[in-house]
Amino acid sequence: MKEKYEYDTVKNSVMDGLLFLVGLGLMIYLFGSGSELERRTFWILAFISGSALALFFGRIAVYARFIADENSVTFYRVFRKKIAYSSIKSIDLRTETRSAKRKETRYKTVTYTGVIEIITFHCDDGDHSFACVLIPYHNASKPSGVSDEDIANSKFKRLKRYIEERIYINADRLRKI
Repeated sequence: MKEKYEYDTVKNSVMDGLLFLVGLGLMIYLFGSGSELERRTFWILAFISGSALALFFGRIAVYARFIADENSVTFYRVFRKKIAYSSIKSIDLRTETRSAKRKETRYKTVTYTGVIEIITFHCDDGDHSFACVLIPYHNASKPSGVSDEDIANSKFKRLKRYIEERIYINADRLRKI
């Protein structure tokens, strides 16, 4: 089983905004007073600024993926995390509605909502959680366009069923030995 999914953070954090503000703030500072800085300091700050902006835009542009085979599941993004089925004690799956407000005009603020699906693997070496966008962020006053059937057959729910089948099949094989 191989799927791409739209990555989201497990916890609703301010890290994205912070990355963007640090990158943009440093860039503005460099353009404003770059001639007064020592050359090495300028390039170090330019590298930090560029890296922060690249991480911010890379998070938006890069899709995550997972590959599940007969013995393990591997999640890929920037790094990879491989989880063997033999180490999984249980799997939790939950959905979370998140909202964000954005100022459209001077007097009008619009609320955007989206649904995030979070899968958590409880393993021998600790818990591993991954999140994906189930229903993309949209204006809360407009319908989402996703049915209950779509939610019931989401990527992480199919992955959970797939892994549980493999764990059951492997346990059944061990009992026969």
